[in-house]
Amino acid sequence: MELGTLLILLLLVACPLMMVFMHRGGHGNHRSHGPDHGHTHGAAGETSGSLDELRRWRTELDAEIERLERAETKTETVTSDAVGGN
Repeated sequence: MELGTLLILLLLVACPLMMVFMHRGGHGNHRSHGPDHGHTHGAAGETSGSLDELRRWRTELDAEIERLERAETKTETVTSDAVGGN
């Protein structure tokens, strides 16, 4: 085989292998993806804990969305009142 062909094959093999190592935690800790909330992967009893954590985040996000939508509605009401001249 030629050198160019070997280099292309090496790249084709290296890319998937790097992805496997990166997604399996081969690059070290997971802190680069955001804050660590004290859970590790693979333990049997942690699934319900992480589900509870996700539900709590969703509740917080829903409350934040509702607050922002109310603020947006108030802004639109004030703007339409000012434009309408009432």
